[in-house]
Amino acid sequence: MIRLDERFPSGQGHCEAWLYLPEGPGPHPCIVFVHGIGAIRQVRVGAYAERFTRAGYAVFAFDYRNWGASGGEPRFVANIQDQQADIHAAIDHARSLDAIDADRIALLGTSFGGGHALVVAAARPDLAAVIAQCAVVDGLAAAVKAPSVLALRWVLAGLIDQAGSLFGRKPHYIKLAGEPGQLALMTAPGAEAGYLAMIDGPSPWRNLIAARFILGIPLFRPIHHAKRIEPRLLMIVTDKDEISPPSAIAKVARLAPRGEAVHFDAGHFEIYFGDFFDRATGAMLGFLSTTPATAVRDHGAVQGARS
Repeated sequence: MIRLDERFPSGQGHCEAWLYLPEGPGPHPCIVFVHGIGAIRQVRVGAYAERFTRAGYAVFAFDYRNWGASGGEPRFVANIQDQQADIHAAIDHARSLDAIDADRIALLGTSFGGGHALVVAAARPDLAAVIAQCAVVDGLAAAVKAPSVLALRWVLAGLIDQAGSLFGRKPHYIKLAGEPGQLALMTAPGAEAGYLAMIDGPSPWRNLIAARFILGIPLFRPIHHAKRIEPRLLMIVTDKDEISPPSAIAKVARLAPRGEAVHFDAGHFEIYFGDFFDRATGAMLGFLSTTPATAVRDHGAVQGARS
C-alpha cells in the first residue's frame, strides 16, 4: 500500500488529504472516505485503507476544514454545510487524479459522515456506489434520545457559543466524547474510550468541538434525502447503536431506490474493531464487488461474507 499526500481547495480554504493506492497499475476504482464528527485522518482510517487497498481499491481520506491538518479558523468548528461542500470537493479532486478511474468512485461515510454521504449522494448520480455505516440519519431522533438534563446543558452551551461567535469571541468548546453525566457531544457508555481507541498514533486530534454545532443537530435529517439517491446504496446497520436509532438507519435502505441493508449485533463504536470490523468491511467489499461500476477488474476482488 502506498500513501500519498494530497491537497485540494474547498470554499475559501483547503483540505489536506491522503491517497492510498493498491499495488499494480491504475487507474483504480476509488473509495472516498468520509469520517464522523470530530474525526480526522488518523482516526481509524488507516485500518480501512489497508483492507480496501488489499482488495484493489484506492482510498481517498481527508480532514474537513477547521480540523486536523486542513486550513480554517477557528479550530474545531463543525459546520454541516461546509463539511458537505468539502465532500463534494474531495470527490471532484479524486476524480481528477491520474491514478483514479473517474467513472468508478464510491462514497463511504461512517457515523455523522454516513449522514453526510447520504445527503451528498442524493445530489451526485455520478457516484458509482454509496456505503453508510452506523450513520446518523435523523438528528432529531438522535437528539430526543438524550436525557433531558443533558439536552438542556447542550442547548445552553450551544447558545453561549453561537452568541459569542456573533461578537467575534473565541469558540465555547465542550468535549467531543465523554462519560455519562459529563457535558460532551457523545456520552454513551464507552464513547470516550471507543473514540480514543481509534486514534492511530500522534495526531492533532483533540477532544473538543465548538458547542454551536449542537443547535444544528435536530435539523440534520439525511433520511429525507433517501428517495433521491440514485447510486446503489448499502447501509451498515448497528442494531445496538447508542447514538443513531438503528430503525432509522435501516429505513433509509428501504426508502432508497437501490438500497439494501446488512445488520450487525453491535454498538456504535464496536463496529470499528475486531470481528465486527472484519465482517462489516467484508460486507462492504462484497457489495462493491457485485456492483458493476465498482468491481475490481484485474485484482481478484474480495467477496465479503454478509451477516
